[in-house]
Amino acid sequence: MDVKITGGNIRFLIASFVLLLVTHAIAYLTHEYSHSVMAWSLGWMGTPFGIDYGHPTLDNFLFLGDVDDNVNYPPIFASGHGLDAALIALAGPFIGNGLLYFIVYGLIRWTAVGTSRFGTAFAYWLCLMCAGNLWGYVPLRAITTHADIALGAEGLHLSVWALFPFVAVPSLYIVQHFFRRTFPLCQQKIAGGDGNNFILLAALTAFWFFSFFGGDGIGGNYGLISQLLCITSKYLLVPLCMLYLMSRYYGPYRPGRTQPAAASVS
Repeated sequence: MDVKITGGNIRFLIASFVLLLVTHAIAYLTHEYSHSVMAWSLGWMGTPFGIDYGHPTLDNFLFLGDVDDNVNYPPIFASGHGLDAALIALAGPFIGNGLLYFIVYGLIRWTAVGTSRFGTAFAYWLCLMCAGNLWGYVPLRAITTHADIALGAEGLHLSVWALFPFVAVPSLYIVQHFFRRTFPLCQQKIAGGDGNNFILLAALTAFWFFSFFGGDGIGGNYGLISQLLCITSKYLLVPLCMLYLMSRYYGPYRPGRTQPAAASVS
């Protein structure tokens, strides 16, 4: 493979990184706001957007690691409103990220967003952040003693093992939908017909999806099962994802190959 990096590739990488940060912030905040809005609608918070924004540090500004939904769960459980607690806990991943994923995918397919290179790139990265965030919870941090899925299970009076199949099905469906529908739908327009841009797109996709969202449980703070799944995601699935995307979609970018028409994904 003869790779010659151009100024256009550098600009593509920088623009992609900026979009990654912006769309990550959007998906993160819609996740937390879904918790707080649900809690407010059920009478457990005074304001719908009263989340905790954390400390004014560079890391928190870029990645929002200190931002929290600010929902006080113990009084909800203590008062016997477990269903309310479950709805609040599961709203983050499945409304703030899962539902948003399909809304944004629809915008790519059925509106002018899909005809614009910038609009397609913005929507693509937002879809990745939604699907990746959901992946980070289910399956990676679903079999655990705390966080959203564990709270949902407690509220429903189930073990996390009993709840797991019901949350895994929609989560894994969205993951496969992203790689089988959203990526092929968007990759040509985002890369602009440039093979180097495609390689960057595939590498950023694999890293952010399986490494960035696969790192939270790697230290063992979510339990052994979560730790093993996160290690697998971060160190095994990243190269496998890159290999899959390159082997399946890079062919038309090889020298002498004609660029295909825009992908049609039903």
